[in-house]
Amino acid sequence: MGSTLTTRPAGPGDRHLLTGLLGALSHDSAYLRFQTGIGPGPWPAMVDALLPEGLRGGAVLGFVEGELVAHGVWVRVGYRSAAEIGLVVADAHQGRGIGTRVASALMDDLTAHGVEQVEVFASATNTAVIRMVARQAPDAVRERDGATVTYTFPARRAPHEVRTVA
Repeated sequence: MGSTLTTRPAGPGDRHLLTGLLGALSHDSAYLRFQTGIGPGPWPAMVDALLPEGLRGGAVLGFVEGELVAHGVWVRVGYRSAAEIGLVVADAHQGRGIGTRVASALMDDLTAHGVEQVEVFASATNTAVIRMVARQAPDAVRERDGATVTYTFPARRAPHEVRTVA
């Protein structure tokens, strides 16, 4: 039987939780999310950057049975009404639809803050991102630059449904 994913906004008080999630990622998962290794634990400045507040961005945490299993962040791109999003799911919870649910929560938050355009920057080999964008934003414009790709698509609120994750 599956468990229910719950999401909530993240804030500065969640530094310790986020540090634990990021520190437990495999090297592969950390590299796919950040395009670099993060070492034995994330730097405090990195964790702070992943918890933006106010007009510059927002973050969401995903929990299964009280355990932090996912983090998502959106950050405005300059002064445009565009934002870049990024997310990560704990290794043991990948492939269960958690990333899609966290992305939906991010979309709700960023559209509520007036963002009209979304950008996703990823490794061109990140199959999880490729599949998610294909399903959730089939109209996305794909721009490849060497080993990376940027997807751009209109921001829109996701339909809400309660789903159990495997």
